[in-house]
Amino acid sequence: MATQPATEDLAAAFAGLRRSLRAYLRRRLPDPTVADDLLQDVFLKALSSKQIGRRIDNLGGWLYAATRTTLADYFRSSGMPMEALSDDIPNEETDDPRMHQELSLCLRPFIDKLPPLYRDTLIAAEFQGATMRALAEAEGVSVSAVKSRAARARAMLRRALLQCCNVEFENGLVSGYRRIDSTCCPGAR
Repeated sequence: MATQPATEDLAAAFAGLRRSLRAYLRRRLPDPTVADDLLQDVFLKALSSKQIGRRIDNLGGWLYAATRTTLADYFRSSGMPMEALSDDIPNEETDDPRMHQELSLCLRPFIDKLPPLYRDTLIAAEFQGATMRALAEAEGVSVSAVKSRAARARAMLRRALLQCCNVEFENGLVSGYRRIDSTCCPGAR
């Protein structure tokens, strides 16, 4: 019975996010029955992960990531031609382009203050689109080492940002922020 509380947590998280996840899929799929089928697949993936004992710290974020992955897998398997979309297209429901632009202006000075090894890895991986494998080959280190550097860089950046700003998260995504003290944010105007 050790899995019962984890399953109940999953059921509660899924029930709370079901409408939002379905809306996400419906915006991207013309057939509502396909969206419902994919949503069911996401729940089954989550249930399987929980049953094998995988620890999921941020269940909401995990469900959104699993939904995106399931959708991508569906399109890949369907053989439909795909076209890359610009990252500048806002999601009308949750994205505020001005907030993201302001926050990104605030992030850059924090990134610049990271130790060079971590800063360079973060910039290459997150902003320049370099793959972990390409970075590892260029540095002459293992892919695992590059992944560790990137994870440490993100953790350092997060700590620095949260010391300066109150950041609000909704379903694992940034939904708002407020500076604690405008002098602590190097990008403050």
